[in-house]
Amino acid sequence: MKPGVSTSVAIFAGGKSSRFGTAKSRAKLGGKEFVELIVASLQSAGLSEIVLVGGEPIDADRWGVRFLHDEFIDAGPLGALITAMRFCETKHLMILPCDVPKIDAASCQILSVLPADKDVLVARTKTPQWLCSTWRTSRFEVLEEAFDGGERAIHKVVQKLRTDFVDMAIDAFENFNEPHQVKSQP
Repeated sequence: MKPGVSTSVAIFAGGKSSRFGTAKSRAKLGGKEFVELIVASLQSAGLSEIVLVGGEPIDADRWGVRFLHDEFIDAGPLGALITAMRFCETKHLMILPCDVPKIDAASCQILSVLPADKDVLVARTKTPQWLCSTWRTSRFEVLEEAFDGGERAIHKVVQKLRTDFVDMAIDAFENFNEPHQVKSQP
């Protein structure tokens, strides 16, 4: 990720997709793959430094983003966040799961602006969307220390940092965990 850009983005695609049955990143909504839709919204929001953490390198190439092998297989999203942070050269890192294909450019833009006095900004719909958040990369050591101590839950690590929440439209952060959810979309 390039220096000089204040916020870069990591899209997490390393999960097993056990409920979904196939890689969620490649699932389609309106004829377009989930990550393809997410990348388009990020780019429309002016966020061009994007990496795919986990998944397949060929997919990252097809979507025009950089690929990072998840260094911590089966360690959940906190492992993916640490992987992305290790390669991040920007002040802030936004993270998104690969299964929020309805996220729009306006939501991406709002979420990308981390308040100066906070370490983490978390999107909140009815509940906090821990995997839709922006992190101050200078606080990497807190994440790594918690991970090395056995923690795997992002929502618990957040408790150690100065955190703010931004209320967002629930539709933009709809999470697709099962194929029937996609089929029921107009």
